[in-house]
Formats: sequence, C-alpha cells, structure tokens
Amino acid sequence: MTQPTELDLPDLRAALADAYDIEVPIGRGGMSHVYLARERRLDRRVAIKVLLPDLARDDARRGRFLREARTVARLTHPGIVPIFTVDEIGGFVFFAMAYVAGETLSQRVTTRGPLDAYEAGRLLREVGDALGYAHARGVVHRDVKPDNILLDAATGRALLSDFGIAYESPSWGSALVGGPGLLRRPSAPRGLVVGTAAFMSPEQASGDAVDARSDIYSLGVVAYYALSGSLPFRAKTDVAMLAQHIADPAPPITSVARFVPPRLAQIVDRCLAKEPWARFADAATLVRAVVDAVEPLPVPLAVRAFLVRGSHLEGPALINTFMTGAILLPMAVAAWLSSTPPAERVFASAALAAGLIVPGVVAVARVRRLLAAGHDRGELVAILEARQVRRREELNFVYGPRPVGMERAMAWLARVALLGAATAAAGIVGVVAVPLEVALLLPAVAVASAATALLASIVARARTEQRTDPRGERRLRFWRGAAGRWLFHIAGLGFERTTPVVTVLHSSETPA
Repeated sequence: MTQPTELDLPDLRAALADAYDIEVPIGRGGMSHVYLARERRLDRRVAIKVLLPDLARDDARRGRFLREARTVARLTHPGIVPIFTVDEIGGFVFFAMAYVAGETLSQRVTTRGPLDAYEAGRLLREVGDALGYAHARGVVHRDVKPDNILLDAATGRALLSDFGIAYESPSWGSALVGGPGLLRRPSAPRGLVVGTAAFMSPEQASGDAVDARSDIYSLGVVAYYALSGSLPFRAKTDVAMLAQHIADPAPPITSVARFVPPRLAQIVDRCLAKEPWARFADAATLVRAVVDAVEPLPVPLAVRAFLVRGSHLEGPALINTFMTGAILLPMAVAAWLSSTPPAERVFASAALAAGLIVPGVVAVARVRRLLAAGHDRGELVAILEARQVRRREELNFVYGPRPVGMERAMAWLARVALLGAATAAAGIVGVVAVPLEVALLLPAVAVASAATALLASIVARARTEQRTDPRGERRLRFWRGAAGRWLFHIAGLGFERTTPVVTVLHSSETPA
C-alpha cells in the first residue's frame, strides 16, 4: 500500500468539483484521507472521507470502507457523527459526513492536560450514551480511543466517530436479550485481532469474540487517559501492549490521578476489569453510574461546614497576616537589634510567635474536626474541584473566556498611564531634556498619570476577579498543594477516623 500523500488532492478536487469544493486536509489514516469541503447544493461544510485510490481497487478494503458508511448511516444519534452520503466519482470512493469544528480528545489532553472529574464524567456520559445506542442496534465499535472522540468547540459535546472496524450483528436488534443470567449478545467472530493496541480489551487482544463489554473496557482506558494524561499500560511494541492488556491488572486510576472522586475512580477501575462479566453489563448501566457519581455531587455536611467556616476566617486571616508582617515582625527585629530590656524582647518574640503559630493551630483544629467526621483530603479536593468547574462554566457563560470590554480597556489605560508617569518622572530627574515651561507641569502630570494607572489597575483587577474567581482558585490550589497535604498529615497524627455521614447536597443548596 502506498503511503498517504497530499498529491491526491488536485485530482480529488477536479473529480468532485461539481458537487464539493475541497478545502484542506483535516485527517488521515491507514486507509483514507479526510478533507474539509463545502457541499455546493446545500452550501454547508462537510468532512469528506476518501478511500485511497490503490485500496479502492481492492475488493476487501473497498467493502470494509463501504460497510462503515452503511453502518453509521443507520445510526441516528446526537453523539455519533452522521453520514450524509456515500458515492464514487472519477474513481474516488468516498462518503460525506458532518463536520465537527473542534478537536479530538487526544488533542485536548495533549494541549491542556487531563480533564477534571466533572469534564471526564460528562465525556463518559456522552460517549457511553452513544455506545449504548449503537450496541442496542447490534453494532460493536471495536476502536474506541481518544483520536475517535471529537469535542465540539461550540458546545463541548463529545461525539463518537470512525466506525471503520465496527462489527455489525447480522441480526439487527437489541444488544442484550433476556433477563438476568441469560444474556445473548451480538459479538464479533473469533480469531481476528483488529483495533488499536493501547485501547483493546483482553478478549479483543486475544482474538476472542467481543461484545458491548469490550467497548466498555476501551472506554475505561479512554477515561483513564482523560483523567491522568497517561495510559494504564506502556510497552515498546504492540505485541507487548496486547500481552499486558490480557494478563496484567490495570493500576488503579488513583495511583496516577490522586484527586479523582472515589466513586468515579471505582467506575473507571471496574471498566478495566479483565473479565467481561466483572465490568458494567451494558453502556446504559455505566452511564447511570457516572451520573450518580458526578451529578449531583454528594457534599457531606461536615465538608460544607468546613468550607463555610473557611470563608468566614479569610478576613481575620488577612488581618493577622498584615499585623504579623507589618507590625509584629518589625517590632521583634527592632527589639533584638536595640538595647531593650530582656522582658521586652521576650514579649516581642512571643507576639511574633503567636502571629505565626495561631493560624496554623486553628487550621489543624479545623482539619481534625473534618477527619473526625470521616472525610479526607482527597474528598475535600474533589468537592472543591467540582465547585470550581461549575463556577468556571458559569463565569465563562456570563463574561466569556477572555478579557473583553471594560477589563481590557482599563488594562490598556493602566499601561499607558504608567508609561506617562514614567516619562514624566524621567523628565523631572533630568534623564530626558524638556523645555522649562513643560518641566513645570511634569510633577502634576506624573501624579495624575500614576493615580490614573492605579485606579485603572484596580478596576481591571476587580473585573478580572469577577470573571475568574481567584479566591476559589487559590483555595483549591492550597488544599491540593504541599501546605494542604502537610496540614492533613499533622492533623491526622494519632487520630482514629470514624465512618462518614453523607448528606446529599441538592442544586439549590450549593454553597457560595
């Protein structure tokens, strides 16, 4: 088979010119190229998937390509990229499908890092729902991977694509027939190993018959990757990778992504069970479990009280920090550097020690109370992450993802005013030569420019904080970081935990 090249593009444009305007290549695979095009008749953007010409002359490859088109054409679901038409023009075999403006899950994780629990839960729910629809119609995808999951830029919705190696049961119908203990599933035949090694289920890697539960395993690998940015198995060759999927237990997701909520972690780990019967019975069951684990998030009463008290203590903590740094520390330094009586030195040192130690003692006491209720740092961080995800979504909807309007104008005004103040100061000290009549005005210009820069900066910062919620982000970083880890470590010394009491927080009770 010849290697894919761009040399086919001029011939393709000429062959399809009556129906499509071929614009640019947007993807490629071992059998086909994908191009962005505009359909002339309906004036809409589509993605054209074209079978390579040399493969189009191979009856087996051609049949496989057309089977993909027929399979997807029968699946009408918002989570599956639809196919509009399949055709052969000028020797090119192709089909036209909906164009999804956005990126693949693989690109998303590569460029911006792992998804948080809420985003990953949404992804699992949407892809799982699409798979459940396909399974119910006898179709096993067999190639669920990040490159085949498209994220719509406008809505963030995940869509499943590329059914090129999907298996369609000859008997079109339900993927699960019968009651408990009697499950009859359409499954792909034995003996043929197809798919992507890093995402294959053990039975698929072994060449055994696969069914819907094989796709659930692959989706578990996708979730593992989405939450951690890494794969459960790594190997230098595809054969070694397949052997690991067959024989080695997958490391728990929490071993590489510490702050995944416990219930979501259990779902991912269950998807990666070696035996099909140990996984979720079907995609619908998986989706229900994800919804229960991520939406709504159960927030225990003790954690809510912990967060509320933390908000109330932020003001006193700020005052304490100011007094310690601006008053107590200079007082202690001055006492030890001057010839003051020992008693005054001791008093100044004790005051400084109190300013430094008291906040830590209060924080440890708060953490111990949280531990006493049976909750740990992982649970606290997971709840804070979920709150911040929702907060970011709300702020993004109201203010947009980037600075606009007043915020940007004030930022530029602050820069210009600061430049004016610096220029005026340079003229005052003689760095820049200016006429005498101008020099007399420079002090007033410098003061006015500096005041304008300060005021514009304050306004811009206030708008930025309104758009980005920095206080919530700082709180999340604190408890995720080393300081939060050490607080829980110190508070947990010699401590026996009790069983937590979970109170479900309804949407109307979300703490501020």
